[in-house]
Amino acid sequence: MQPMQVTSPDAKCRVQKKKEGEKMVKLLSLFSGIGAFEKALTNLGIPFDLVAYCEFDKYASKAYSAIHNVPESMNLGDITKVDEKTLPQNIDLVTYGFPCQPFSQAGKQEGFEDSKGRGNLFFDALRVIQHCQPKIAIAENVKNLTSPRFKNEFATVLQCLTDAGYNNYWKVLDAKDYDLAQHRERVIVVSIRKDIDTGRFEFPKPVKLLKCLYDYLESEVDEKYYIPDEKAKALISQLKEKMISNAIRVGGGTVQ
Repeated sequence: MQPMQVTSPDAKCRVQKKKEGEKMVKLLSLFSGIGAFEKALTNLGIPFDLVAYCEFDKYASKAYSAIHNVPESMNLGDITKVDEKTLPQNIDLVTYGFPCQPFSQAGKQEGFEDSKGRGNLFFDALRVIQHCQPKIAIAENVKNLTSPRFKNEFATVLQCLTDAGYNNYWKVLDAKDYDLAQHRERVIVVSIRKDIDTGRFEFPKPVKLLKCLYDYLESEVDEKYYIPDEKAKALISQLKEKMISNAIRVGGGTVQ
């Protein structure tokens, strides 16, 4: 079977503007969502050529298509049904934020044994990485994946990537340390192919937070955006019930 050729009459739309002589990064996006990795590349001024994206949710796919100005025909769809042998092998970067629900403290924390089958989708991304052998692969997931509870799962992830031919660098990063008004911790795993790794990779150092949430809030808000007292109380009650339910499932927690 011949490698898949992803072409589009709107090819220029999916290619970020580059300077003369600057190399284009060939990107394959897995578990794409609405394209956070792509937005990061754009913000950093890194020109890239999107080979394909892979998103199961139809609404997220439509949003991705609109935001990044690419046709939905570039969506590979359900990753469990992707034939990796049809994908090209000249890819520079694979990004994959595999599902976090099986590892999140907000869920049942079933890990690879997730009852909805989301916990082992990492291995589908691994299939693609093993075949395509990108120069770099970057994964993102919740901090809890690195906790003692998931020690074996995280070790498996790293070992599988090592066996696939990669040196792995990982660290828990917090969005607020990179000038974003949000306290959100995520583990980032950067896998660099062994034959090109120089061993000099370092995660970026934290920078000063210049703006907090208060700076973005408006001082005057139209009344139409306010929630009536009755609805607000009902919503708070529902949230408390949900929090109690989650606390019972994970074996702990306090709700006041």
